[in-house]
Amino acid sequence: MVGATNIGTITKITSPQMKRTAIDVTTLSSPGGFKQFLAGLADPGKIVAEGFFNTADSGQNLLYNKFVNGTVDTYTLTFPSITGASWTATAFIDELDLGTNVDMTKALDFKMSLQVSGQPNIGTSVTSGLSGLSLTGTAGSLTPTFAGGVYSYAYTFTTNTVITVTPTAGTQQQYTMYVDGVNQGTFNTGSVSPTIPYASIGSHKIDLVVSGTGYTPLTYSTIAVRTS
Repeated sequence: MVGATNIGTITKITSPQMKRTAIDVTTLSSPGGFKQFLAGLADPGKIVAEGFFNTADSGQNLLYNKFVNGTVDTYTLTFPSITGASWTATAFIDELDLGTNVDMTKALDFKMSLQVSGQPNIGTSVTSGLSGLSLTGTAGSLTPTFAGGVYSYAYTFTTNTVITVTPTAGTQQQYTMYVDGVNQGTFNTGSVSPTIPYASIGSHKIDLVVSGTGYTPLTYSTIAVRTS
């Protein structure tokens, strides 16, 4: 996933290949004539993915602009559910090939390489998710009624020119908010989100990616509609 959007038709992917620089501190008195080293800075490595090029895939459609703009995003690699594991990393696209290997006997390919920035996080169990979700629109109505194990909602309200979201959780976690796919920042659960503007009647898709150190993230999605 890039942010809260799945990248589809992937056939091969690698997790971050981390490595650490070795600093040589060998001296003439090093015991036994063996070299000695200190652990230096860690390189978080890269995530490389490839698959079939699909212009109808919403995740793939985001990649070109993110490469051109040098956007730094949160990327999540989720393993099959039987493992309960995932990688989450802050990264930018440093290589992107779309529609490569044009051959009439084969499907078009795509390939991307993500340079990870900072420490990637491996989750070995699913986060407990949210315990509550509130939005501030006038006469607002959330459908269905919130439940921690339900991940898709509709919210209707009237007249407000801005609304906010406040997700809560039983344990201290963080949430990253995306509005129509654009990252609005990462915040602690229980804190009010940045305002979401509504100049007139219309809708926005609000995605909340809930995460915690050592946990696989969960995404809660809400279509919020101003009706008058």
